[in-house]
Amino acid sequence: MMKRNIMKKFETIKKKMVLSLTLAIFAMTNTGFTNQNEEVTHEADKTAEIEEIEAKEPTSIAIDENGQIKISEEDDLTKVYAEIIEKTLAKDLSGTLEESYEKISTVEVVEEPPQNVVETSQGLVEYTDVMGMEATAYLPTDGSAEGITAMGIPATYGIVAVDPDIIPLGTRVYIPGYGEALAADTGGAIYGYRIDLCMENYYEAMDFGRQTVTVFVLK
Repeated sequence: MMKRNIMKKFETIKKKMVLSLTLAIFAMTNTGFTNQNEEVTHEADKTAEIEEIEAKEPTSIAIDENGQIKISEEDDLTKVYAEIIEKTLAKDLSGTLEESYEKISTVEVVEEPPQNVVETSQGLVEYTDVMGMEATAYLPTDGSAEGITAMGIPATYGIVAVDPDIIPLGTRVYIPGYGEALAADTGGAIYGYRIDLCMENYYEAMDFGRQTVTVFVLK
């Protein structure tokens, strides 16, 4: 009797387990199909939406009085194109302005030196005339024992004797190899395109001798 009762209880437990397992399998299967169906439906909706946008051809893009692109709110593809165009134009314009500014900022202004200039120990000096002359050398006391020039100043290195009809007294001149000088003296043998350069001593005068020089009449 006890054995039968145990067998009945065992059978009951077995049936309950089978029933529970069946319900669990059914629930899992049903959920899987549902999720799969939802995914398929979602993908189908997305595909249809993309096809609908791609199927729309962009209408002609109009420009308003402010230079802005007129966009139809119903035309998604036109809005996309418009945004791309505006961003591209803004980028190109910005790049052009930056490049122009860089070019302007890097331009160096080069001042051309005056046309008539000569390089001296004092730098570039303008001249008004240039001429070739025959030059000789003399000592401060050759003109007078006191060594005073025709302009009444002492004769020294940097004083030259000239023909006043060619170079007026008081004119500054530049002679390459001698330097800047002041036309402040005259001489009996100095006429026309002749010039006499005052030296500091006899040896310098003899070493210079007689030669042709270029005389720049300074401004």
